[in-house]
Amino acid sequence: MEALLTLVVNLFFFYLLLGLFFALAFIWKGAEKIDPKTNDTSWFFKLLIMPGAIALWPYLLSKWVAKSKRL
Repeated sequence: MEALLTLVVNLFFFYLLLGLFFALAFIWKGAEKIDPKTNDTSWFFKLLIMPGAIALWPYLLSKWVAKSKRL
């Protein structure tokens, strides 16, 4: 049981780590691809959306890829 709990916790931290790397790239380039209005926003706004980008990175990645394919 302890091994399973350790595995779940490690997978959760791995998910968050991937989310952090994705969020940095998303804030830098991806947000403006999904919504062009975010191009002129401040860094404060970008820091505000960072936790959401970390948590929802698979969904945002799919939106980013879909928008890139249409262009």
